[in-house]
Amino acid sequence: MARLSASRTPANHAPANERRLWTANYALTLLGTFSFFGSFFYLLSVLPEYVDSIGGQEWHVGLIVGGFNIVPLFLRPFAGRWSDAGHRVIMMRISLVIFAGSLALMVFSEDIWSLLALRVVQGIGMAMFPTAAGSMVAEIIPLPRRGEGVGFFGMATSLSQMAFPALGVIIADRWGFDAIFIVAAATSAVTLLMVLPIREPTVHPGRPRGELLPRRALFPMLVFLTVTFSFGAASAFLPLLSDERDLGNVGLYFLVGGAAAVLTRPMSGAISDRIGRISVVLPGLLISALGMWVLTQATGLPMLLVSGALGGVGLGTVHTGLLALSLDRVAATQRGGATAVFQLAWDIGGLLGGTVLGFVASAIDIEAVFWVAAVFLVSGMAILMGGRARGWTSVRKPRPLFLGARMKPQRGGDT
Repeated sequence: MARLSASRTPANHAPANERRLWTANYALTLLGTFSFFGSFFYLLSVLPEYVDSIGGQEWHVGLIVGGFNIVPLFLRPFAGRWSDAGHRVIMMRISLVIFAGSLALMVFSEDIWSLLALRVVQGIGMAMFPTAAGSMVAEIIPLPRRGEGVGFFGMATSLSQMAFPALGVIIADRWGFDAIFIVAAATSAVTLLMVLPIREPTVHPGRPRGELLPRRALFPMLVFLTVTFSFGAASAFLPLLSDERDLGNVGLYFLVGGAAAVLTRPMSGAISDRIGRISVVLPGLLISALGMWVLTQATGLPMLLVSGALGGVGLGTVHTGLLALSLDRVAATQRGGATAVFQLAWDIGGLLGGTVLGFVASAIDIEAVFWVAAVFLVSGMAILMGGRARGWTSVRKPRPLFLGARMKPQRGGDT
């Protein structure tokens, strides 16, 4: 009878020791994630201008900004499997060494193709660290607080987005592009010291080998792809739109967007724990589309900041809700794989948003890029509702501890 009682304990009434969120591993993973993405976001606002300064064309901007996602596209699924096999910590360390070295070597990149080669190397680090860190967080977050824990994890990225792009513009303006490459490399080296104390959690027995890409995580990734596509457009072409319309420092766009996402993520995650993931994802997609539309109409700094705020709220809510949904839908032994599948949206969206929209910008104009991004986000709403009708957002039910025990439905997506 004791076992029956335990098996029927609702998730929201789990013992206190099973609901503890803020452990040393969790805090250090968040801090390392913040710093790792800082080394990446330093370049976000200055890389298009650097490409232009060494003789690049508009399509080169898309290639350099988005093209490095080719490597994570193929490597990330294996990084997810290695995470589930218990290699999260070592992958985080290796990726930071790769990032620090390749960023330092950018000082010597004075042509498009050497720069592209270094960006491809950085793609290896970008495949490994976020996947390993996301898998680590997914493993140690208590189930009743999954949305909240994922929200704080995403907040670490948003804090980086809020601070480092604008700081990168300031450093590049005062001391040049070489200075920003060196600072970014040093940031990666410091991050390595931050993550050294992290300990690998226990590996689940009986790890599945059948699915390199867990199928139940594919639909949330597909929906999130509409957001990463639009984010790729902003990353690659917003500096050029700003120069064309005199919108001001585009680093402020990412500053405001990061601040909005920071405020949104934990709250939206906690809400999704209580009333379901779709309740935050659908409004987030609509808000993101409005943010892209505002960019098409922007004529000055105020509208740029409004668009940044809308984009931050949209990204924060959609990312938090859909990542939690991905974890809801898979077995405990597939959390690394689910994290990898979900993060493939960054790679695919960055690649499409950078390269494909580069040709749109060349064939039509820069404004057309953001119109296409807005339409893509609206299509994400239609995809989400169509998938929900087909049951593609349903939550995986935990298995009972023994035959005959009944489980209370798990909250999260659609139950």
